[in-house]
Amino acid sequence: MKIKIVFLIFFLCYYTGFSLAQETRLKYIGIEGGMTFIESEISEMDYLRGSMPSYYMGYSNNSITSLSYKSFTGIKFEIFSLSDRFGLLGGIRFSYMNSSIGKSNYWTDNTNYFYWLYRKDGINTEYLTVKEVNQKSDYIGIPIEIRYFTAKRPRLCRIYFKLGIEINYLLKSKTGIVFNNPAMNSYEKDLIAMVEQPEKISSSIYGGGGFKLGRDQKPSVSFEACMPYMFLTSRSSGLLHPLFGGGFQLNFQIPIKSKAQ
Repeated sequence: MKIKIVFLIFFLCYYTGFSLAQETRLKYIGIEGGMTFIESEISEMDYLRGSMPSYYMGYSNNSITSLSYKSFTGIKFEIFSLSDRFGLLGGIRFSYMNSSIGKSNYWTDNTNYFYWLYRKDGINTEYLTVKEVNQKSDYIGIPIEIRYFTAKRPRLCRIYFKLGIEINYLLKSKTGIVFNNPAMNSYEKDLIAMVEQPEKISSSIYGGGGFKLGRDQKPSVSFEACMPYMFLTSRSSGLLHPLFGGGFQLNFQIPIKSKAQ
């Protein structure tokens, strides 16, 4: 079902872009950068021994907590309609996603590690004490976005709303374990092999709004808030199951072509 939604949105963006291209007036090229903070659930891992928080962003002395965020940079083109109200953006984006779990004690001096079931053989059970598990993943992706401006140009500041879809391909992923006792470092490869890895292809949709600063047909800067950021694939991170997110994005653009009506 989610894959069908991805292709439907992709088709709508393509169709809108084709329509805009028939009456193109302005084209821009620019660079982007931003960050998204992600609310996630810890993946089902029976070998972990620690109570999971039952509410988002929950911290307690016995809870294993999670943290996830994504930063990105890229290059995008934008095509405007003759009315200057709609803009279609597309390009290439490089993303870095960091996911981690750990046991944090903010108000007491209790232990800040959890137990990892390493081996169970008959009556013998072996646990390791772990402080933190980190998973870092690099992606290359294609963002496709549509912007609607509330006012026509020329204006120095224009407010807009945006809808976008992003399809990513996993380049590489690396998982690391921080042990409570450095003498346990020799077990790291065995524990990493037990952790689920991210899927190769992931997708998400997002909305947002912001403002664009710049004179007519001159370099411009846009700042926007992205909310909500919804994942269409559940295994974008192997360590965590991302649910939704929000963040910000900064864009710098220069005009590359102008057509007279």
